[in-house]
Amino acid sequence: MRKMLDNRVEREVLSLIEGVAYASVPAWYGSVRRNLKMDLIVPKNRAGHAPMPLIIWICGGAFRCVSRSAWLPELMGFARRGYCVASIEYRTVNEGAYADSYADVKSAIRYLKAHAAEYCIDTGRIAVMGESAGGTMASFAGVAGHIREFDRGDYLEYDSSVHAVVDFYGIVDCTCNPIQADGRDIPPFMMEDFLGLDYSREDALRASPIAYINADTPPFLIFHGNRDKRVPFEQSVRLYEALRDAGVRADFYELDGADHGEDSFYQPEKLEIVDRFLREVLHIG
Repeated sequence: MRKMLDNRVEREVLSLIEGVAYASVPAWYGSVRRNLKMDLIVPKNRAGHAPMPLIIWICGGAFRCVSRSAWLPELMGFARRGYCVASIEYRTVNEGAYADSYADVKSAIRYLKAHAAEYCIDTGRIAVMGESAGGTMASFAGVAGHIREFDRGDYLEYDSSVHAVVDFYGIVDCTCNPIQADGRDIPPFMMEDFLGLDYSREDALRASPIAYINADTPPFLIFHGNRDKRVPFEQSVRLYEALRDAGVRADFYELDGADHGEDSFYQPEKLEIVDRFLREVLHIG
C-alpha cells in the first residue's frame, strides 16, 4: 500500500535530556567529588519557545536510596499537558546528613532558574512535587526558599523559592514521638538515618518542614492514605492544619484504606487533581 499523508503537527514533540549535572558534591568520605544529576523532559524544539511551567519531581526511598529515572513514565503525562519536568537526585543518608539533602534540592532549583532560557522554563511558575522521602524534600523546598543557611554551591545569585508544592505522604514533623499508624510506628531507622543517631530536639525541629511555615509559604496539595503503615497519616493532618492556621492554601486528599506508596495515588483521577491544582495556583490559562 502507498498513501500520501499530510505533514500537520498536532502536538509538540518532547525530548528527554538525561544525566544533566547540576551540582558537584563531596563523595567517598570527602576524598573525591561526584556530580548530582537530573533528567529533564522538555520541548524538542526550544529555540524561540515560550517559557513553560516547571514541575520538579523528587523520588522517595526512605532517605536511603533515590532514582531520578524511576518515575519518568508517569511524569510524561504532565509533560504532555504542557509542563517542563525535571526529576532530580540528591544525597541520601549514606552520603550525608539531612542538611545535605536539603541543600541539594535547593541547588537543583537554583540551577534550573539559571538555565531557564535553555530549557524553556518560566521561573515564575515552578512547582515541586515528591513522594515519601521526596515529599519531605518537596515540602521543605516549599517552606524554606528564604532560608539561606541551606543554600550552598553554585548559582547563589538565584533564590530557591517555588510557587507550589505537591506532597505525597511525606514526613513533615520530625519532632514528634513516633505516632501509631494502624498499629505500627514510623520505622526508627528513618529518623535515626535522617537526623543522626544522637539527634536532639533542636536537630529534629530544624529538619521539620512544618517548622518553617509562614504567611508567605506557597500553596500545598497533600495526598495521604489513612492506612499508611510507614508514614503516619497524622503527619499530613499536622501539615494541613499548620498551613491553614498560617492562612496558606492547602488542599488535602485522604485516600481511604490506602497504605504507603500504593498505585492508587497515581491513577488518572488523582493526577487530574494535581493538574487542576497547579493550573489554578500557577495561573496557567
